[in-house]
Amino acid sequence: AGTRLAAMATAAAAAREFVSGPRVIQGAQQLLSRFSLESLCEALANARQEDAEPLILALEGLTDFDEVRPKFLDDGVKTFLGQGASAADPRLRAMVAKLLAQVVGKGGEAAVASVLNAGILSLCEPLLVDEETGVAENAARAVQCAVQWPAGREALLGTQPGDGSSMAEQLQNRLPQLPEVQRIRALSLFVELGRSSECFAVLENRGAYQKVLDAFLTDDLLLKLNAVELMDALSSYDAGQAFLGRAGLPEQLARELADPYCEPSIRLCVTRLLGLVLRRTPSTASVLLPGREAPFPLSVAGLMDSRDQSEKLCALNAWVDASTGLEGLTFFLRWTPLLQDIVSMTSSTQNEVAKGAMAAWAAVLEERPPAAAATAAGPEAEIWEIAEQRVLPLVLKNLTGKPFPDVRPHTWHLLAVLVRSQKAAQQAMPAQELRDLLLNFQSEQSADARIEKHKLVQTLMTEHRQFLGNFLNEEVYTLLTDYVQQGPYWVPRGAATAVGDSSG
Repeated sequence: AGTRLAAMATAAAAAREFVSGPRVIQGAQQLLSRFSLESLCEALANARQEDAEPLILALEGLTDFDEVRPKFLDDGVKTFLGQGASAADPRLRAMVAKLLAQVVGKGGEAAVASVLNAGILSLCEPLLVDEETGVAENAARAVQCAVQWPAGREALLGTQPGDGSSMAEQLQNRLPQLPEVQRIRALSLFVELGRSSECFAVLENRGAYQKVLDAFLTDDLLLKLNAVELMDALSSYDAGQAFLGRAGLPEQLARELADPYCEPSIRLCVTRLLGLVLRRTPSTASVLLPGREAPFPLSVAGLMDSRDQSEKLCALNAWVDASTGLEGLTFFLRWTPLLQDIVSMTSSTQNEVAKGAMAAWAAVLEERPPAAAATAAGPEAEIWEIAEQRVLPLVLKNLTGKPFPDVRPHTWHLLAVLVRSQKAAQQAMPAQELRDLLLNFQSEQSADARIEKHKLVQTLMTEHRQFLGNFLNEEVYTLLTDYVQQGPYWVPRGAATAVGDSSG
């Protein structure tokens, strides 16, 4: 026994030396020349408390090397990993989870095949619902890496639906018995796996995403609040948005907004979700936008009127999403007081709101061509007319009224979108705010602002070349032509810092 303890102490000392030295392959080879991977695992399994930490760190460090990772699949090491996955000591479970994440994550398809052949990917299943957050996150990372390859997807999803043999089915079957925190983590994994269209189709058929929805629509307020992030994540990709837009679900979600005691975070979440549903499935406007007193538009209006910047920004995004379709655009065009609020927000004293409003107008307009003629009619012509007459003057004033580095990119971007319209371009060119900055090639310090300003000039020079001579003399016209060709970082030799007067 004394000899064995001495050997373990020596292994711990060698591990300390490796951990404290440079993390290079020569150090790993030196450690493994003295102690095999199996010996290090055995030393850790029987280590005193003070020796466990360096041995854990050494084993984790060894997974950084391509030459060493395959050795973790040897029989002796496999046995240790299996014991570690269910060990009482959370450090051992954490180490096993991290090892699996490293081996699978860095080894590609070959590593996934090897891990499956060794039968240790299944260790992730109990680790996914471990009470320690770090353990569960690393196990989830290993699974997410594995499903990138066909063999990993087959192991996770199975080939015979309903037989309960796949990891996903076993995890889903355990959901009712899991504590709330672990249940949310398991559902979060299903949501992340759904970013693969193949995984989403299988998991949806098995009801995994209905479980996510059930967690959000529950009467259990704490569970509902915990499920907010799940719903946000589910709505962040196409398949999840399509699922939320299916028959009956938008109405269910809208009913959450009708609750007078709806929690603010839940109201924000549902308003965001329904905006995305309208963007993806414009036909849901008949259900979600039957009138101004319906839950969704009432929520948008309420958030728009809020003093909280995040709530205003949520409302602006929902307006953009809902206005993607003609039905939604028409609905909000008829809501004159609300639309006027959205116009005025472009010059809000709250810079974050002004930036959000300018980004919102740009998003609504850039998906639609400007009206080709003054006689054009319809909601798209109407939104452009509002932008030309009421939004453009406010945005031009922002050039001088809001000369802040974080605001300027949004101002230039919206102007670049607006001047696609000939009417807007003809209004903008004589404006003193634009004339003062147009030829000041050093006016912008940030890369984003320089790029957006350049896009504005590009738009003017490519789409309205025929009438720019009415506003620019030949020298200025040539200078702007060179600017378009040379790019956003070009500064002409000897350029003045204020040449607004020369542009007339």
